[in-house]
Amino acid sequence: MKKQILFLLLIITMGCNVNQMENEKDKFPELIGKYLGQKQPGLSPELFAPNIVSTGMSEINAAFSPDFKEFYFSIRMPNGQLVIMTMINDGEKWSEPEVASFSGRYSDADPFITYDGKWLYFISKRPVDSMNAAKRDWDIWRTRRAGDKWLEPERLPLDINSSADETYPSLTQEGKLYFSSGRIGKNNKDIFYAERLEDGFENPVRLNDIINSHWEGDIFISPKEDYMIFASLGRDSGYGLYITFNKEGEWSLPQRMSDEINVTGREFCPIVSPDGKYFFYTSNQSVESKELPGKLTYKIIKDDFIESFNHPQKGKTDIYWVDSKIIDNYRNN
Repeated sequence: MKKQILFLLLIITMGCNVNQMENEKDKFPELIGKYLGQKQPGLSPELFAPNIVSTGMSEINAAFSPDFKEFYFSIRMPNGQLVIMTMINDGEKWSEPEVASFSGRYSDADPFITYDGKWLYFISKRPVDSMNAAKRDWDIWRTRRAGDKWLEPERLPLDINSSADETYPSLTQEGKLYFSSGRIGKNNKDIFYAERLEDGFENPVRLNDIINSHWEGDIFISPKEDYMIFASLGRDSGYGLYITFNKEGEWSLPQRMSDEINVTGREFCPIVSPDGKYFFYTSNQSVESKELPGKLTYKIIKDDFIESFNHPQKGKTDIYWVDSKIIDNYRNN
């Protein structure tokens, strides 16, 4: 009888330990520090916040608020819908990712917070009429901060938005808006800018052919408008991220960023943190998979392959970051 009781207690204890281990595994880590508690990179790019922000999903974008109390990124769902996520710093630690208050019903992406923290710009396919039908093309929207909340989003006017895609809004410190648009047609995208007015923007202006020579999009304009990073397809030097510098009002010939950044040629969504210290971007890099054994079993498939796709760097898009000092290397060239 004693043996039976001891055996029962042993089973219960083992079960409790397994549950405790599972709970510990599922417990969200305590993230303390300015950049989600992550070890800051040097001049070589590193995966950002693995298994927290960069996971087995497809993540893009990386936008901190100027006071570093909020962080926003986007996730592509299996059905293709994009949703904007947020993490909040309560003064001690960062919260788990949650769908942003203004997102989650229609496709939303590309968040950008102005340098005064008053506006958050993003793109969306949400309806613009009473039919409540999602749009086929992307428009630029924005939401204004009221206290610790974002108000109901408003769509930018028709001189900014067209019947084609408008994506990736980025603003200077003075409020000049840069974005990419397919309004020219021919399955192409170009970079436009619009000067700030008191209550809106002037009509957009297309940058010249030194910049808009092929397909150009996903622009980050620096706060002082002295450099710009963007994605380009079709140039002789290859696909990927390019950088150009503003010299007395003229943009220099764009340089393709290094192969250490442009690993796959599908790098996009560039942005520099509000303090200017780190350059973030998106890439779909993939680490080498394990070699297949001679004879597969379901346990091997489950443990070694199925579970491995719940982690970053498996061919889906992840977020990377690197010290922004690398930008000076291109400036000197």
